[in-house]
Amino acid sequence: MNKTVGIIVKILLLGAILALAYFIVIVINKPIKFEKERTRRFDKTINRLKDIRTAQVAYKELYGVYTPDFDTLIDFIKKENIRVVRAIGFVPDTLTEEKALELGIISRDTFYVPIMDSLFNHIDYPIDSLKYIPTGTKSMFIMDTNAVMTGSGVEVKVFQCYALNKEILDGLDHQLIINYNALKKDTCLRVGHLTEANNNAGNWE
Repeated sequence: MNKTVGIIVKILLLGAILALAYFIVIVINKPIKFEKERTRRFDKTINRLKDIRTAQVAYKELYGVYTPDFDTLIDFIKKENIRVVRAIGFVPDTLTEEKALELGIISRDTFYVPIMDSLFNHIDYPIDSLKYIPTGTKSMFIMDTNAVMTGSGVEVKVFQCYALNKEILDGLDHQLIINYNALKKDTCLRVGHLTEANNNAGNWE
């Protein structure tokens, strides 16, 4: 009888040890898996924000302002052309391109190419998805425009586009998202700024 009880106790103890070991592994691995997935999602989101910035800069070059509307921006990318200036000839090391042009050593040729081909020439680039955070959730970026005054009194057109961390990380462990945000100054990934002229910098740069 005592021998049987001893065996049962050993089995229960072994089970408890295995359960504890499993729990410890889960506790250790959860933050590691979270960080790996966070990095993957942030990288994809940053790349999309860079593409939005590229499109906005091209839009402003043509129209003099940024657009707060994604449909307008996407339509612009699909339909408009961008001017490309190419130098024809060889610029000597001792001269600047402008000086070589002035002396007639080189000439310039201006032509136009579709913006889609010039700036978004990736294979099958999903331009219609430009407005969406690329993490499979169909959440949209938030974008707006403004005009701010610099310290020298010059009005500068600006735009801002961002995605909240909680949207980017949607579906991951809720508490780990809270913990991550608590350690960060910004709880979003953002390009540009609405209240200052920051040369369209991203807050990850």
